[in-house]
Amino acid sequence: MDALDTQRAEGAAGKPVRATGVPRRYAAPGTLDRVPTQRSGPEGPVGAPRRRNVTMLVGFGAVAVLVVAGTVVQQQRADAAEQQLAAQARTARALTALAGDTAARDDVSTAGSAELAAARAAAVTATTTALTHANGTLAAAPHVGDDLRAPLQSGIVSVSSILGGQPVSLAALRAGASGLAGQDKAVADAEQAWQAADAARVAAEQAAAAQAAAQAAAQAAAQQAAQRSARSTRTVRSSAPAASAPQPPSAGPVAIPAGGLVCPGAPVGTPGAESSVGAIGAAINDYRASNGLPALSVSRSGTLVGHALEMADAGGIWHSGSDNIVGCISNGSASALVGAWSRSPSHNAQMLRTDVSSMAVGGALGGGWLYGAVKFN
Repeated sequence: MDALDTQRAEGAAGKPVRATGVPRRYAAPGTLDRVPTQRSGPEGPVGAPRRRNVTMLVGFGAVAVLVVAGTVVQQQRADAAEQQLAAQARTARALTALAGDTAARDDVSTAGSAELAAARAAAVTATTTALTHANGTLAAAPHVGDDLRAPLQSGIVSVSSILGGQPVSLAALRAGASGLAGQDKAVADAEQAWQAADAARVAAEQAAAAQAAAQAAAQAAAQQAAQRSARSTRTVRSSAPAASAPQPPSAGPVAIPAGGLVCPGAPVGTPGAESSVGAIGAAINDYRASNGLPALSVSRSGTLVGHALEMADAGGIWHSGSDNIVGCISNGSASALVGAWSRSPSHNAQMLRTDVSSMAVGGALGGGWLYGAVKFN
């Protein structure tokens, strides 16, 4: 506020008189540089300049506040934008990582599915192979007891239902194949053991037959020597009636070798005649056909015909070493002879062999009995 120096003049009225032409001194805002004087009345409104200064200061302050507030708002907006950009960047990185994880999981899942499918296909193949082999083993093991055949048959049925039913687990396929393989091996081993024992029996019979044949040959030679000696003996005449020369003993029927069998009720020493080998071969092929097997070619064997004639003369049967099966039947029927063979496990197995394509046959009839000998090749 500007103030004027005054001089007190004493007038008649005793009032102060404002000096004119006196320079005024500037005073800083908000200060008063004046000399206190005694006033008799008001000098006019003194507070107006102060209000103007206060108003200006308030205006400047408001402007400053607005500027500062604007700056703060802009800074806050900038910070928010920066934070938003950072959040977007983090989100993008997270989405990228998530996409990578998802792709990796998809790859793992695809690889696992392919591996499982391959393992299942391999298990199905192995189980199918085991099933086929088990069926073949069962068909080729007619001499094995039911204590081993029954479990294998049950296993075949079980595995067949597994393969032909709804999809089953990989473990079930593997367990079925493994169990079937064990049962298959047990039956195959038992059949091999029987075959070995039967081969040993046949070898023993053949050895016995050879020995018997040697003995028969020696006996025949001795008889022939005796006959020649008898014919060369001269009758000595005397006064007494001459005695008749002794007759050589009859050769008699062929003896049944050790290990052979007597055909009960068959005549002995009755000369036999060759029978139809075609009838015996046809009866065997009919039996094979009834079991789903192909026919074999049939041929006559002179050796086996001779053996059949010997058996007819002896009234018994035995192996000669050139045959697989021999037999005799009282009614002379080839089909009846095959029926008798089918009731013997070893003879039945020979007739149902799958590793042969032909058979050599010899047959003879003696006293109504049919004698047969067959070799499978």
